[in-house]
Amino acid sequence: MISRIASFHNYQSVSNDLMRQQVKLQDNQDQLATGKRVLTSGDDPVASIYIQNFRQQDKQLDQYVDSITLARNRQTRAEIAIDDSEQLIDGAKRTTMEMINGSLSDDDRAAHKQDMKGLYDNFMNLVNAKDESGNFLFSGTQASKQPFYRDNAGNVRYAGDSYHRTAQIAPAVEVQTSDPGDEVFMEIKNPFGDYQPDYELESGSLLLLASATNTNNADTSDYAVNFSVDGNGQTLYELTQNGAMVSSGVYDPATGVQWGTLSASFEGEMLDGDSITLARQDTFNVFDAFRKGMELSEESIFNASATAELHQVTEQFAAAFKHLNTVRSEVGTRLNTLDRQESMHQDFKLVLNRSLGTMEDLDYSTAVIDMNENLLALQASQQAFSKTKELSLFNYI
Repeated sequence: MISRIASFHNYQSVSNDLMRQQVKLQDNQDQLATGKRVLTSGDDPVASIYIQNFRQQDKQLDQYVDSITLARNRQTRAEIAIDDSEQLIDGAKRTTMEMINGSLSDDDRAAHKQDMKGLYDNFMNLVNAKDESGNFLFSGTQASKQPFYRDNAGNVRYAGDSYHRTAQIAPAVEVQTSDPGDEVFMEIKNPFGDYQPDYELESGSLLLLASATNTNNADTSDYAVNFSVDGNGQTLYELTQNGAMVSSGVYDPATGVQWGTLSASFEGEMLDGDSITLARQDTFNVFDAFRKGMELSEESIFNASATAELHQVTEQFAAAFKHLNTVRSEVGTRLNTLDRQESMHQDFKLVLNRSLGTMEDLDYSTAVIDMNENLLALQASQQAFSKTKELSLFNYI
């Protein structure tokens, strides 16, 4: 039995073969145009999975780098604001020290008030500084809320919160990107220990509190130390707790005043009738130091109590300067962390790109050979098809 194949089926088979050859050639041309060996998952199913994973990791690294950039910008702006604040506080400390100078007149001391006011106004602008996105630097997580403002009485209030903003800069790494303003400017360690002094001194007295500490944190009593001089020239003291006398005796500068968990030491020359009240206060805020300095500038240079309180303000400014320096150091540490992490991400990106190139980059010499082979095969098929389709019985009649 003789099987016959219809001319249509023969034509269709040859046409499909030509199409396959053209698709191969087109794939070669696409590879050469893009420089990529794997354009679809069908080109290399295993390699395409790795390529997709590499690209996802690369995009994740880009997101981390963007987070690092934003965090660095915010922290750099905060570092500048804190550094400028340090300079203003140092200027305020020097101005206060000049007001202590006994050679100044009352008018000279009052003139320093204007200097202090200018420093204070500039300081208020810095504590309400913003980052490049218009967010307040020192408002905690309340980025859109102005952190500090002055009420009708002139007291500075904090409107932010006490939380820190953070940024994720690696899969298991978060870095702090903000410092709440209350921690930076309103919770500064008391330079005198656990108490703030309130002076009532006789004219000409040079008495100052050196330190006052209490190991009992639950003791919130107010204490007062009253000094007197007896007929023999001995300096005596009386210690009162909430107005009731609890200790008295001859004052020994070597030991100060010791009672229970309370320990207080003093410096300078004291006069008969000098008194210092001690109010429990572990921290202070720098705004009060500015305000008190301006208020004391209006007092007479002969007011020993005012002069002693100016010494106190000077110590507070010195403590605030050290505190801000510590905060700035912490910001610098975070910036170093951001730089190191970004460098690690960039190194990893190089490794990923190298691995990705190994998987998907085209070997041009091999690709050109494949394209030439496919081109020759296509041309041969086209010529064969052209000869075949011209065959007809009429050619032999």
